[in-house]
Amino acid sequence: MKLDRNLNADGRGKYGLVLNRKIKEIEEKYGTAAGTAGFAVREALKTLASFGVTDWGDTTETEFFLIRLKDTYAGGALHTYASYAVRDGQVEYGREAMEMAKRSGEFHPNCKKPD
Repeated sequence: MKLDRNLNADGRGKYGLVLNRKIKEIEEKYGTAAGTAGFAVREALKTLASFGVTDWGDTTETEFFLIRLKDTYAGGALHTYASYAVRDGQVEYGREAMEMAKRSGEFHPNCKKPD
């Protein structure tokens, strides 16, 4: 098994990322009344939700924990994740995760504490 980002020609992975803080900023700056950018963003999210594209991780079944490679603590987490994958027989997948670990955390050019 390979990481999805390594299977697709566009380099995109299995998931995307919605920046909820940015949505809030847009709504605060432009408002949410019809015709505003805030309204357009809300409508876009509703459309995505109607097709089952969004997952807010707000149930026990769907919860998740996102780690950006630039986060200070990402390296250790990804290293451990990769090790468990290899131990489970998913060697190629584990190697790919380990490559990500090698360029994450303190080895990432934009390393910072998560906010």
